[in-house]
Amino acid sequence: MRYRFLHTSLATCMLMVTVQVSAQQNQTTAFAITSSEKGNYNWTDVKQIDLTTGTVTRSIFDSKQTNFTVYNARTGKELKSITKNGVTMSGNTAQPVASLAAACAYDQRHNRLYYAPLFMNQLRYIDLDESTPRIYYFDNEPFMQVTDASNEANHITRMVIGADGDGYALSNDANHLMRFTTGRKPVITDLGALEDDGTNGERSVHAKSTAWGGDMVADAAGNLYVISAYHNVFKVNIQSKVAAWVAEIQGLPATFTTNGAVVDTEGNLIVSSANTAEGYYKVDMHSWNASRIGINGTVFNASDLANGNLAFPNEKPSVPLLGSRDIVVNGNIGLYPNPVVTNQVTVNFNGKESGRYTILLVDITGKVLLEKIAVVNGKQGIPFLFKQGLAKGPYIVKVLSNSKKTVFADKLVIE
Repeated sequence: MRYRFLHTSLATCMLMVTVQVSAQQNQTTAFAITSSEKGNYNWTDVKQIDLTTGTVTRSIFDSKQTNFTVYNARTGKELKSITKNGVTMSGNTAQPVASLAAACAYDQRHNRLYYAPLFMNQLRYIDLDESTPRIYYFDNEPFMQVTDASNEANHITRMVIGADGDGYALSNDANHLMRFTTGRKPVITDLGALEDDGTNGERSVHAKSTAWGGDMVADAAGNLYVISAYHNVFKVNIQSKVAAWVAEIQGLPATFTTNGAVVDTEGNLIVSSANTAEGYYKVDMHSWNASRIGINGTVFNASDLANGNLAFPNEKPSVPLLGSRDIVVNGNIGLYPNPVVTNQVTVNFNGKESGRYTILLVDITGKVLLEKIAVVNGKQGIPFLFKQGLAKGPYIVKVLSNSKKTVFADKLVIE
């Protein structure tokens, strides 16, 4: 009898552990840009939230805290406050989310949370490896080239890390699809405006009434999904930059704007709202029907959500993805223009790496399409001419040294 009791007790304990582990695996946590208090509409705090219970599992940044240090994302050096005429200016060390923020993306590979404050036109990230997260700014470096960063059309409100490991961000008017690599020596590129698919009709990805605001998620096949604040869903092909209207999410309250979006562990879309603390909603990404997640009490309203899950995880890309691993950054070599609409680009050498080089144009399958030998002596721009009629999309331009080592590689987008 004693043995049976012990056996039963062990079985019960094992069952409890299994249930607990299963529950943990079914949790969906996400980083949320929200406020310090529930129901508040100042999106100046960053929290990690369990979206199934509404519980805050980690406070990443609290707008009330003063013991933070800001670093330069390029140099790693601390950014100091600026004193002018005896007055300490907020300058680059102002509160990290002081101007509010509505776009963030979680880089699972490097454990970083990228974000872009409103009105500032600057890319920033939080290093989550430290117990006290470190904050980095791409200082004195506009995220995108716009004449008026305060114009609502130019605000970055959607951001995600794609299946290729690169970050993607989109302006409200969809005229700036930004790409940023996440490894060493980050490269920030404005890929230009999205184009409407021919079937979109009046549901344009550029229209304020249907497509501004919201968030983005990425799928395993290399596409982006824009979830606008107005419940509309657009599927974006990164290579062609064509945005096709997919659906309007059904089952959401009329007052619920879809401002934050992530994918849960079961492949559903989870959305949050910035203007209501009513709750979070789960969306079936096949039927695009929404149902409220049962959470007792008030939840944090959130202007943006981010985690590392991909939509449609079992789908495979039709072609290999070009990721940050394909990029070899070299401060002495550059490529211009990029994207390109003609059949010629220029590989610029700044004069510090003279020698004999091989320049290659490579497609996304790894096939070499063009090869050119260049002898460089001093500061020089080498024209690189390729065939007319190449398919639009991404390619890689590689520069090999005389010993056939890759000393530079960058994505080239042909439009």
